[in-house]
Amino acid sequence: MNHSIGSVLIKGAEILKKSKIANFKQEANELLESLLNRSPEEIFLSKGKSLSNKLQEAFFKRIGRREVGEPLQYITKVAHFYSRKFTITKGALIPRQETEILVEKVLKLIDGKKNMCCLDMCTGSGCIGITLGLENKQFKKIFLVDSSKKALECCKKNVEIFGLEKTTILILSNLFSLVPKIKFDVICANPPYVKEDDFHSLDRTVREHEPKAALVSKKNGFFHIEKIAIEAQSFLKKDGILVFEVGVNQAQEVKKILIKIGYSSLVIYNDLNKIERVVMAKWKK
Repeated sequence: MNHSIGSVLIKGAEILKKSKIANFKQEANELLESLLNRSPEEIFLSKGKSLSNKLQEAFFKRIGRREVGEPLQYITKVAHFYSRKFTITKGALIPRQETEILVEKVLKLIDGKKNMCCLDMCTGSGCIGITLGLENKQFKKIFLVDSSKKALECCKKNVEIFGLEKTTILILSNLFSLVPKIKFDVICANPPYVKEDDFHSLDRTVREHEPKAALVSKKNGFFHIEKIAIEAQSFLKKDGILVFEVGVNQAQEVKKILIKIGYSSLVIYNDLNKIERVVMAKWKK
């Protein structure tokens, strides 16, 4: 039996509410919007229209996936970052709002510079490097590097969606091991930084569905940050910028690591929740 779009949405929202999904109405709408490939406005104007049994079944299957904790973004295959829609697939870390701070600060620091090269290490979906390329046309080349084949496949889709094939180079590499020996103006990274002991205390949706390798780092969460900082020395121009997103209560320790390696002009930036989230340094040698 066919039901109206409006009644199906109400039922879907009720299921999500019982599962303690905070934005249950919004998420039910997003699940249907992505299924029908319609805008929120089109869904709103179509609430009185009936939905076929086949589409109802597909919708409630999606509701069921969200009900048991699968992230909304993996179901809809859409993640919002810097006011854009990125494709997101399993195997790539879901972009977070706090990462936008990194992009914002890099853009301010490089304003006015020309013909730059950027490397986005641990790129995942590509949201950082792609956004930098879209926001500042002075990047002649952007290297998007990840050790995960699945993540790079997701990244490639986003490169194609945003039409950056000519300026981006995707590299499957364990950090810098397969990166060509050239000098970069900017190296940025949102690397794994969760302590192994803290992994089991992460939210269930993150712990059970997002790639552990993109989250967890040895040496109390500092292994990848330190290794990237050490290897980046050979890849940065004089006065080149190295920028990290870091975890809660990690910024001061990261600052010490970078100073010890030889970086200078250290700056720490807070995210919107006043958490020290981004560490930026220059390579003067």
